[in-house]
Amino acid sequence: MGAGGEAPPVKSEDVMILIGASILLLMFILQTWTVPTNITAGEENEFTIKYDLSEGDTFSFDVVNGEVRPTVVLPDEERVFGDLVGEGNDWEYVAENSGVHIFTIVAFEDSEITYDMSRGILIDFALYPIGGLILGYGILKKVASADEEPLEAVLED
Repeated sequence: MGAGGEAPPVKSEDVMILIGASILLLMFILQTWTVPTNITAGEENEFTIKYDLSEGDTFSFDVVNGEVRPTVVLPDEERVFGDLVGEGNDWEYVAENSGVHIFTIVAFEDSEITYDMSRGILIDFALYPIGGLILGYGILKKVASADEEPLEAVLED
């Protein structure tokens, strides 16, 4: 210890409980913490947004004001043109292959959009059962070891 004191050894079940709970909490925060971003068309009438998307990820935007037309440049340089999207409507694109996708959104008047991206990676969901198993095993081991601990008592003469 830093002050020269001693600490009792940490039991393995306590470490497993900490790791399992940390994995569950971290995955919950990472998957639910998305912040939609607002962009307003100023003098340039074009928004350019780049994302490194994996297969199954979804990019979407809502048009707050005005009208816009989206274009997606795929990783293989192919272009996908979207339809005109007006005020109060939304548009979404689901990635069919992995790589950097460039979203170019052309505004036809003073426009404002709110965009968001959600990940569709299944490996993220695989960490929930792993964290749950580690947490459950740590709790089970802690309950089982509680029965085996010696009873401490003060012996009187």
